[in-house]
Amino acid sequence: MKKNLLFLSLGLGLFLTGCQTEPVSEEYNQENISAVKTGEKGAINRIHEPVFIEGIHEPVFLKNGFEDCDLFPEYDGLTSLNVMKGQSFDFSKKVELENLRVAGDLNICGEIQIEKNAVIRKNGVMTTVGLMVVGTEDSPKDLVINYGGHLNINGVLIVTGDLILNTGATLDYINDDLEHNYLWVMGEIRQAEYSFLRGTYNVYTEDEHSH
Repeated sequence: MKKNLLFLSLGLGLFLTGCQTEPVSEEYNQENISAVKTGEKGAINRIHEPVFIEGIHEPVFLKNGFEDCDLFPEYDGLTSLNVMKGQSFDFSKKVELENLRVAGDLNICGEIQIEKNAVIRKNGVMTTVGLMVVGTEDSPKDLVINYGGHLNINGVLIVTGDLILNTGATLDYINDDLEHNYLWVMGEIRQAEYSFLRGTYNVYTEDEHSH
């Protein structure tokens, strides 16, 4: 199996001129969106295969992200989590969901897996220290960040479908830890005008796979 790691430097962001508009739905608007192909959907046999994922589950790493990580409760709610505007939640260990929509504040210390829909809505802020996985290998799903939405990552983000940054959206790697910060998008990265993908991280791609 051949793996290529492309290292990106601090401050990688896209700032294009154009009209700043808000999407009218949770789906992305294809107009004025650029796409960067990073891998083939369904080409990966095991999401948790890369060795760089192992280190992000260490207590020291998690505590460096959230000092009070061990005080965060475990999630025991419904399979669909909708964080409304004005709400704020902290969860630790492993959170497994079918659907996630964030319009308030959500902090995850550990691991979160979303099987189907994952949307950061207008002015929603989500911060993950550890691992975040959207979709499955059998059923790839997109991660959508809408106008004014922020996704902060300290660790690894894996999107089995497309990573969609609508106008005014931000995905930010919030530390300079190249040992642990990885972005793995199996579909495409779709960036609208005035959207931002920035920070210090590694882009993970896999050109060849053998069973």
